[in-house]
Amino acid sequence: MASVKNAAARFDVTPEYVRKLCRTGKICYTAISSRKWLINMDTLAQFFAQGEPVREDSQPVDGIRRVASY
Repeated sequence: MASVKNAAARFDVTPEYVRKLCRTGKICYTAISSRKWLINMDTLAQFFAQGEPVREDSQPVDGIRRVASY
C-alpha cells in the first residue's frame, strides 16, 4: 500500500492519473478519508504490466471499422 503521490512517483505517472484509475475501478485502493487514499501497489503494477484493455468494436459504421479510440 502506498499514498497516491508515492504510487505515482514509483510508476512515473501523475497523481491525477492514479486517482482516475481508482475512480474507474481499474486498480484497488482504500479511502482513509475524502482526501487520503492508499493504493494497492500489486494491482497498480498488474495494470501497468498488462496494459489498458482494448475495446473491440466488431460492427463497422458505414463500412469503416474503428481502429483507435481517444
